[in-house]
Amino acid sequence: MEVEEYGRIAAVEDDHWWYRNTRALAADLLAPWLHRTERVLDAGCGTGGNGAWLAEHGTVIGVDLSPDALAFVRARRPSTTPVRASVDTLPFGDEVFDAVVALTVLYTVADDAAALRELARVTRRGGAVLLVEPAFPALGRAHDATVHGRRRYRRPAIAELATSVGLTVQRCTYAYSFLAPPAATLGVVDRLRRRREDAAVSDVEKRALDRVFAPLAARERRWLSHHDVPVGTSVVVLATR
Repeated sequence: MEVEEYGRIAAVEDDHWWYRNTRALAADLLAPWLHRTERVLDAGCGTGGNGAWLAEHGTVIGVDLSPDALAFVRARRPSTTPVRASVDTLPFGDEVFDAVVALTVLYTVADDAAALRELARVTRRGGAVLLVEPAFPALGRAHDATVHGRRRYRRPAIAELATSVGLTVQRCTYAYSFLAPPAATLGVVDRLRRRREDAAVSDVEKRALDRVFAPLAARERRWLSHHDVPVGTSVVVLATR
């Protein structure tokens, strides 16, 4: 990812509705494990905002391959220890983390099975792995190219991937169901635009509908506390080792 996109993310990740809601959803799902967490891995941490909140529950290690991303972590997230590494070759021993969080990471790596196998390897027995990844290839947008996204997932496929590396899937659901219709429309618009011009497109600067999407996300999160949703722009997996 280009350094300009990291800068855009760093500027909004503390208050943008999607980042705030995704952290809240992660906290809801990981709640049974957080009271006994000592070490947490923020895999593919980017600029660090998505995992920094976990410092309330233990020591947070943020891993990313990009020195530009880690520079933001060092400057803005003092509670996160930055480590430069690829998620498919982690420089840690077996079973050293109580919880592992990977948000929109697997869809950017060349070998997602190898990356998830590494995340499982470094998770202790009984520990939790939380994945949030973009869903449905048909919902792909120009932003995916901006962040070097390689694929999108359907729920059965990512659950099978988690099982194949030795994880036990506790929960697998879509999320952000209310975004699916506008995302599909934006995908068509983006594809038409990119036929005419090859320009990077970032989603994080689109803030006009924050006041609309934030309450919808909170309402869906309450539903997700007891139910799955059948469609959405993201797929969420909670698994244990």
